[in-house]
Amino acid sequence: MKRFGGHEGGIRAVTFSPDGTRVLTAGKDRLIREWDRETGAALRRLSGHEKPVRALAIHGDTLLTCDEGGQVRSWSYSAGRPRGTSRMTSRWALTATAAAPAAEAVVAGLPNGEVMLHDLRRDVTERLLTTPGWVRAVAVTPDAARVVAGVEGAGAFLLDRATGTSRQVADGTVLAVAVRDTEVLTGGADGTVLLWDALTGTELVRLAGQPVPVSAVAFGDTHLFAAADDGTLLAWERTAPSEPTVLTGHTARVRAVAAEDGGDHAASVAEDGTIRVWDALVGAQVAGTGFTEPAPPPPLPTPTSDEASARDLLGFRRDVRTLAAMIADRTTEPPLCVALLGPWGSGKSSFLRQLHDRVATLATLSRNNPGRSVFASSIRQVRFNAWHYHDDELWVGLVEQLFADLAVRDGGEPGGSADVAGVAAARRQLRAHLADLETERENANRSPLARLAFRLLTRTPDPARRHHRVVAATGAVLAVLAGTAAVLGWLLWQDVLVATAGALVAAISAIASAATAAESVRTSLGPAVAAVRERLAAPHDDLDTEIRAVRERLNQLDAAHRLGTLVDEVRHDRYAHYRGLLGRVHEDLGALDANMRAAQTEWRLAGSQGPPPLQRIVLHIDDLDRCSPRKVVDVLAAVHLLLALPLFVVVVAVDPRWLRTCLREASLPPEYLDKIFQIVFSLRPMGPNTGSLIDALLPEPATGDVTSAATAGAHTPSGPTEAGGDADDRVPDGGSGATVPRTTELRTGRLLLRKEERDYLHRIGPRLPTPRAVKKLLNLYRLVRVEIRDEDFPAFPYRVVLDLLGMLVAEPASARTRFQAILGDDDLVSAIPLEWHAGMADDRQTYRHWIGTIARFGFDTHDLVAPGPG
Repeated sequence: MKRFGGHEGGIRAVTFSPDGTRVLTAGKDRLIREWDRETGAALRRLSGHEKPVRALAIHGDTLLTCDEGGQVRSWSYSAGRPRGTSRMTSRWALTATAAAPAAEAVVAGLPNGEVMLHDLRRDVTERLLTTPGWVRAVAVTPDAARVVAGVEGAGAFLLDRATGTSRQVADGTVLAVAVRDTEVLTGGADGTVLLWDALTGTELVRLAGQPVPVSAVAFGDTHLFAAADDGTLLAWERTAPSEPTVLTGHTARVRAVAAEDGGDHAASVAEDGTIRVWDALVGAQVAGTGFTEPAPPPPLPTPTSDEASARDLLGFRRDVRTLAAMIADRTTEPPLCVALLGPWGSGKSSFLRQLHDRVATLATLSRNNPGRSVFASSIRQVRFNAWHYHDDELWVGLVEQLFADLAVRDGGEPGGSADVAGVAAARRQLRAHLADLETERENANRSPLARLAFRLLTRTPDPARRHHRVVAATGAVLAVLAGTAAVLGWLLWQDVLVATAGALVAAISAIASAATAAESVRTSLGPAVAAVRERLAAPHDDLDTEIRAVRERLNQLDAAHRLGTLVDEVRHDRYAHYRGLLGRVHEDLGALDANMRAAQTEWRLAGSQGPPPLQRIVLHIDDLDRCSPRKVVDVLAAVHLLLALPLFVVVVAVDPRWLRTCLREASLPPEYLDKIFQIVFSLRPMGPNTGSLIDALLPEPATGDVTSAATAGAHTPSGPTEAGGDADDRVPDGGSGATVPRTTELRTGRLLLRKEERDYLHRIGPRLPTPRAVKKLLNLYRLVRVEIRDEDFPAFPYRVVLDLLGMLVAEPASARTRFQAILGDDDLVSAIPLEWHAGMADDRQTYRHWIGTIARFGFDTHDLVAPGPG
């Protein structure tokens, strides 16, 4: 759970740690709290303020905080200890504060219009500026070179301390301000958000927002952020100031916003006591209060498998996110192939799994905001393990895996079977459904507009239109009467005046009646026709979207059917037609790619309504360094084939040493790899992440007393008891008088290592080359440790055992030589490498004794194993 809980009351300030992995917050409870950005775990809290904390900022190792009473505190961020405390001198209560940690200074705004600066180093408070109104917000650069203040009814004032000049920007009441380099961001009570040039005071951009008072603003690298009193947060790309992304989640006024340095994330805090982390690119919350995702299970006191981990235990997070963003970015133009390099056991499989999950997350989040996300929302990922296939089956296995995954719908809906019969049935159903949809759309085009117009003319509740009809009808009657009078006057009375007058009146009445009737028709039919068209367009859009989706599905199933048939033929012919396989594979993959591009074009021409067709296929190839040289070269050839198609991104995880060996055996030059891989990406060594991996794999004991956890409840003997054991290991059976073996409980507490064992593991862990070696060491040590009774632990030489296991796991090839040196006449100093001497026990006889046991765990040391006790 990424809860970010713990503050009591509203939160007033927020910032990211310098490396972006943590979030710091402060608020009414007078505490500064630090959270793990990914897990939401509360890491530490800093106390000492007397009043609610209103400002905090970090620069380097300096954390600067200020409360509403004017107390200013400087902290060592790394140590979490205060460096100094001071107090701002003011007759007024502070209404706004901002910290400049590089200068160890705090700026404050006061109700009387003054802007003050307090220098913590000199313990001096000075007045910077006097404004004509209540100062509602202040901001300052980290070095305190520029200060900006938002004022009630008077706009914002910008002060350049180097030149001593100040200027007014904005109008009205400014409630939020931010300053960065040569730019100023202001937010007004009317919802106006403006970007200003700090050097000239000119308005650069007016950001489209909402008519809600702005409570906080912030600069990001690619985005600008503004929060409102109603709890919403707006994010604008700098290149699209008229198209904000609305981020919702807070239920009360947002008090502060901080943007990640060098990224697209922002953190916000509010009076509702919540902390939320947002991804501006995808327009969604990704961490913080209220954001939940399946929590990783706690480590168990059992041996650890070598399965790929979905949890980041090795510091992969930044690299995974970088590669995932590149793969999912819509501007990335496939085909593309990435070589993920690392030695055996370095964590390549875990990296691939986390990369797969991150790409899937970006695609899922992008579906919520398809018009604005920079990432593709329709991505299909395929995982292929070449090690699972024999050499001759590799091509068939790759093709089958690829189209099996493409044929299965998201969520595993029916009709996704990879077998030929299943795909064929699904194709028939979809073709019938497509015919029904096209018939429905054709029928929808036949709209009885004429009858509708007549009905609207004869039946309408609008009084204005009824008046038009009455006028038109009256004019028509007058025209008829006047015409009749003109005819009678001429024929019966031969009166020229009556005939002329009647004709004029008839003509005028007829014209007026026709004009009024035309206006009635226009006013009646205009909105009606528009409404009808709107009503007809809605189902048409839905039908078009569904038709495109069905056609895309058919495109995939058609390709899957062709490839499924091909795979079936190859299997039944026992590879008789293997030579023609590659050409047919290429032909069908090309057809799939052409179909998908045609679907994309149709989707764009239709206004990009509904979810887009398949945009990208990401193929993850793992365990290539476990395959034979022939198979490795075949996989590279398959990748080369796929890279002729713009639909594919391929990620290949491999040990570079084995890759070079395979090329030599195949008589291929090293330059051959340049044809395959456009990006080479090597995993970093574990380094300081070794300790984190050890902690993640070793559960903490429930209490400080390991014995109590193991022996709670009934008496538990120290080991398994067989029938016929000692008398004190047998107990009476109820009232029968017979004795039975005492029941033995599983002593899992022995696998919960003690603090001194964990500390020593941290000491030797950095000498292990790979994560796999760390896991192996822990598993082997647990295997030894489980035999040690709790009461015997004080005599157990855990350092000796860990030293020997560490040498065996870290350098198995040389472990035999070192063990023999210890067993021989050499002393420990000459027998054991220098890097192992720190913390090593000075007891050669104990090392000799334990070599006979530790040698059991190595391929090259099996003959050094000592006989067991008789």
